[in-house]
Amino acid sequence: MIHGITSLSKACTILQNRRIVFGQRPNRDLYYDLRRNNTLGLYREFLAEVAQFPSVCTLCRSKDLGPILHGDALMGWRRRAAVGAEIFQDPLDADLPFPFARVDLSGQAIAPARGACPNWTAGETSYICRASSKLDVKGFFIVACRHGFIWSCSDVRTPGERLIYPTTLLRAAVQRLGVQEESVTFVYDVACKIGSKVKSKLAVPVFHAYGHESKCRLNNSIRVTSGTGITDGEICERIFSFLRPYGRILKEMRIDRRTRLIAHIIGMYHLRLDFESWLVSRDKLLSKKKYLIDQKVREVRQLVPQADFTYQQLLQLGEQWLREDAHAATQRTSDWLQKMRRLAVEKRQALNALNRCIGSHQSRLLTRKVDVLRTEMKKVLESSGSQYTLKELENASSAIYSRLDNHTIRPFPLAVQLAAIEIFTTSIRSTEEVQRVNAERDSLARFNSFRLPITEVCSNKSSDCSGSSSSEDELD
Repeated sequence: MIHGITSLSKACTILQNRRIVFGQRPNRDLYYDLRRNNTLGLYREFLAEVAQFPSVCTLCRSKDLGPILHGDALMGWRRRAAVGAEIFQDPLDADLPFPFARVDLSGQAIAPARGACPNWTAGETSYICRASSKLDVKGFFIVACRHGFIWSCSDVRTPGERLIYPTTLLRAAVQRLGVQEESVTFVYDVACKIGSKVKSKLAVPVFHAYGHESKCRLNNSIRVTSGTGITDGEICERIFSFLRPYGRILKEMRIDRRTRLIAHIIGMYHLRLDFESWLVSRDKLLSKKKYLIDQKVREVRQLVPQADFTYQQLLQLGEQWLREDAHAATQRTSDWLQKMRRLAVEKRQALNALNRCIGSHQSRLLTRKVDVLRTEMKKVLESSGSQYTLKELENASSAIYSRLDNHTIRPFPLAVQLAAIEIFTTSIRSTEEVQRVNAERDSLARFNSFRLPITEVCSNKSSDCSGSSSSEDELD
């Protein structure tokens, strides 16, 4: 049950069978004893008090730079409506454990912002899932910082991912952070749809940006958003890799106990966070980016040796060309190639989900979705009359799609233009990342210097600090 794979009943059966093998036949039913009077739930509450789960992120304490928050939904965490419906109602606001926040669904649905990218259907109120009629919880939405700390979360109770969840949970996270909403950068898969609903700066993650229109990608991608460093915007997917296996046991739980267990799982996840190792990994990533910039500069000089570009000249050209392409993209209409790239991204996502799925039913649904997307791609390709093959177009990052991002005729090869833009964006984002990492390292040092006297007091007075370890409070 620690990793969410084995249920409590199976775990108790394994333990009792082990005792029988060693000649110790138990007189009581271990599973019944743990379920009686909510024994396991009381144990989790006791463990939460003793372990002192962290309620703030150590690296987000720096006030110099605005925090970067990410939002996404895990649609695999469901719950059957018939489980315990006559026993218990939803927890009250005062009883919601951290980091849960109440999302009011009684008001009007939030419509997508005007001019939003039409390539994504997330947030549409017309979508209704046929298989969700017997479920009262369809998923789980989180808002986390770039360090992996979950600041707010809520169950998704509507058919599909509504825009009310990112907007409400973003405000809850900002309130807990104690900062102004204008200073926050919010990274969301369809950030272009909530532009007029929040005050934060918005950005689209690196991978999801390929599925947006050119004008949306060139203006909203996290790679062109100032102040984001080299954050890729996919931290929620990494968190879900830890949370996803628990979906099996959460589907058949009473809603109040389910909420408490989720809070316990998130608390244990927060204890696993190692901020010192995280900072080391950022330093390694910065070294890789520096090597990538040098490599791109050498490539440009090999492609156009007669130009003899300097590093500063490439930075200026990259900035100029990116600005021109972003402006030209707003004047350009969509075509079949844009639609083909969107289908390629959706197909890639479905294949990734198919590799991670658990259960034959979900596997069949995802396989069917992949087949439908492949069929639609074939129809678009046939109607376009293009000479490209389907295999070439299935790669969303293929050079075939590069013309969607290039709209200005210039006396340089396309490879030179793309390299110059990449040199500019990588250099600017790397400089911002250095500033962020330095501020985060200072924040961690201040926290460690404050924690040291407390650790010494606890070591001298173990009776006053029983069950609590300062090293487990914030750093896992």
